[in-house]
Amino acid sequence: MLLPYPHLTVGALLLALPLRSFAQEPTAAPAPAGRFYVGLAAFHSNYQNVWVWQPNYTGFRVPVQLTAGYQLRPRLALELGVAYRGFTSDYDIDEYYTHSVTGMLTHYQYHSAATNRTATVTALARYALKRQPTQRFQVDVLGGATLVRSSHSSHGYQTNLAAGPDQTIPFSNRVASNYLLLTAGLGLRYHLTPRLTLNFDVATNRNVTFPAYYGNFTGSSALGVRYRLGQP
Repeated sequence: MLLPYPHLTVGALLLALPLRSFAQEPTAAPAPAGRFYVGLAAFHSNYQNVWVWQPNYTGFRVPVQLTAGYQLRPRLALELGVAYRGFTSDYDIDEYYTHSVTGMLTHYQYHSAATNRTATVTALARYALKRQPTQRFQVDVLGGATLVRSSHSSHGYQTNLAAGPDQTIPFSNRVASNYLLLTAGLGLRYHLTPRLTLNFDVATNRNVTFPAYYGNFTGSSALGVRYRLGQP
């Protein structure tokens, strides 16, 4: 499935090096059509974790990444990817308890509605290890930077229903964070047709805004397809 761990990225890079010395290469594909390409992929990272999901969440369970790129040279491409994940959650409490001061049986109600949104913008250079770009299977080295924008907002109320006037306390808060990451990794591509490509990217990221956040390095990965536009 998706591989978010940095040591897998390093291992994949070492395994990819012998591919350059194969005596016989796979059957060549027709020349790619057009320099521009767009892509759609399922995305996963420590900041947009696929596995962190609760039964009361509604929204995008799997982050989606849109990519636009330009083939600058036969072996070098520049691309920009945007991944998004957003979900909401509701939390309710309706219970009775004995008040510690008055000793009275008290009815307590609590309601909270929260929204979490995370967007990841990644700018990468993609360099093919194989010299012949027309081969169906390609291995790329990736390098660039990533910006992560995360926000959390919640609102609700809590009420104590005891003797005397009801005490209802509303609340609302919002928190937002931005992180800049350095990104490096490996990309695997297989040309299904001259225009359509199957892609799998795995990378490691270094948070330069808060180096201690999630440890020294984090991982990210994307699995999807890309389509070339225009004429060669």
